[in-house]
Amino acid sequence: MAIIVVAACVYLAHEFQSSALRDANVINGIGKSCNFVNEACEFLIDEKLSIATFSSTPLPEESVTLKILIPEDHEIESAWIEGVNMYMGKIPVLLENNGNGEWSGWFMLGSCSEPLMKWQLRLNIKDKESPNYLYFVTQN
Repeated sequence: MAIIVVAACVYLAHEFQSSALRDANVINGIGKSCNFVNEACEFLIDEKLSIATFSSTPLPEESVTLKILIPEDHEIESAWIEGVNMYMGKIPVLLENNGNGEWSGWFMLGSCSEPLMKWQLRLNIKDKESPNYLYFVTQN
């Protein structure tokens, strides 16, 4: 009986923490992690559909090509990737504008000791006060 009570308490604590994190993310305008389908992920910029596509599943110390399709009336000023659950510095994402809202470039993630690493791609959009984020996960 005690095991069931402990398990229920652990489950409820986890759900409370997850719900608080989701609420904080919505309040901060950050959004949620992407579930990649065929290395592509949909996300919103100013409530408009945007799509990020990776050439392959991101792995540490391997070059990954990234294509981003954003609304045509937006311009990416800068982009970088940061570790969420472990500090990894700022990893630059070298993007170039291909026109019609399409951007392409590449990045390379550093190696770390965490078996499951959470990352955020920060997109700084011209004339926007707050950056947009795209979250993803890698596994060793």
